[in-house]
Amino acid sequence: MTRNRVRTTVKVKIKTEVLTARKKRKLEQITGRDSRTIHHFLKVIYHNENHLMSVKNRKKKVNKTKLDQLTLTTTKNTAYTSRPKVRHDLKKRFPRSSHDELQECRDNATAIYHSQQALNSSPAKKTSPKKIPRTQSVNKNRFILTCSPSNSIARWWVGIRDSLDTRKNNTRNHEKLWLPLACSPYHEYKLQQGKIQALEVLYYPKKKEWWVHFILLHAPDKYSSSHPPAVLGIDLGINKRAVSALLTPKGVINRHEIRFWSDKTRKRLLKEKEREIAKLQKILAKPSLSFGKRKQVLYKLKLLRKRQRAKHNLTDHTYVNKLVKYILSVGKRYDLYVVVGFPILIRKSHYRGNQQPRTRKSVHKWNYRRVAELLKFKLSLHGWEEYRILAIGESWTSSTCSRCGSYHTTRPNQPTFICNNCGYQVNADLNGAKNIAKRLIKYVLQPKYNSIKDLVSGKFFPLSSFRVFPVLSQWLQTKQSHLLTPGAGVST
Repeated sequence: MTRNRVRTTVKVKIKTEVLTARKKRKLEQITGRDSRTIHHFLKVIYHNENHLMSVKNRKKKVNKTKLDQLTLTTTKNTAYTSRPKVRHDLKKRFPRSSHDELQECRDNATAIYHSQQALNSSPAKKTSPKKIPRTQSVNKNRFILTCSPSNSIARWWVGIRDSLDTRKNNTRNHEKLWLPLACSPYHEYKLQQGKIQALEVLYYPKKKEWWVHFILLHAPDKYSSSHPPAVLGIDLGINKRAVSALLTPKGVINRHEIRFWSDKTRKRLLKEKEREIAKLQKILAKPSLSFGKRKQVLYKLKLLRKRQRAKHNLTDHTYVNKLVKYILSVGKRYDLYVVVGFPILIRKSHYRGNQQPRTRKSVHKWNYRRVAELLKFKLSLHGWEEYRILAIGESWTSSTCSRCGSYHTTRPNQPTFICNNCGYQVNADLNGAKNIAKRLIKYVLQPKYNSIKDLVSGKFFPLSSFRVFPVLSQWLQTKQSHLLTPGAGVST
């Protein structure tokens, strides 16, 4: 069975308060030396850009072999010959760095260069004196993560390679700088979910804290099922976080296959933060406010908004985790495909001056893209392929009858939907979830194009990925002439 490879990061704080002054100085020396090395590699790449570039998979990338020929000497015979002299001898400039550490700095520099080129910016101009973390691989004993339950200082320790005094003391083996970690049960659980591949040691100047970022590789088994196919339509909302409806080959939706997802605690907490922010904004509006008090109020306002964003992130993760748990349970009974309604132009339709300030405010705070991205990422950790979780346009799904496909409908209030053609009366969000699921079936069984576009990732997936859909054709036997709108979520 094939496996999907997904990388995640676990961030753990270093207990610097228990470190000795010598270890703190050593940590600053190692990270400072690595930052200077990466900066020098970036300068060499920038000044020899035409010589170092090579085309690989139709993309221009830095040739690391050519970069080594400019920066690293070696006495061993390489693919060509030994290099006793190079144009930019970084071993001479950084004598307390090992060859492996210089190569790790080289890899980081090339990655930074490629990311800056993707943003159409110059690496030389973006180079800053801030510390750049060097990614240390788990191979060749670069670092060690150990657990010592009997230690009173810290339960978990990480030992990173310390080569600063290797040549100075004329020793062959590198020492280890042991750092205590503030690992909670949450961090221990996350570290057990995947295989540790590398780590980065970072310093946050604003917090004045040192952190370790562990890079984990997840290789779960690819999700596949021999059960009948089904499509789960999810309609994201503001008052209700989401409504899901499951379309199966039976042709009927049962009550236990409908879910309403809401979070009253989130609303209460966020309203409290909004009231506090509104009070501070009223104080700032006073013209008689002095400069010193204005500065204090602005600082408090900044902290409140930061806490509000953190609360948003936490509630989103909690809500998506519940949604993923439900999807995985349904995936055991069906060969499941998930489709999320994506409001494409909803922010532009709620412009300033449309006489709906409350609705406009709630729409502009709606983080529907982050919810869709989290859902795709968390399901990928369980082996779900990208084409099984799609985001398609949801235009006209809330005003179209999911039973007869008529546009002759009314909504006397927000949660109520009534079809004037067939008399169908249902919750409006549930009607939208059914239409979203039917729209994916329509794209596959009555195609206008050869592929379907995912609006979150921007990728195109061929119709051959949905070969099991013909048994769901009974959902399209009713008159659905108005269900498919031109250009709504379909690739061109």
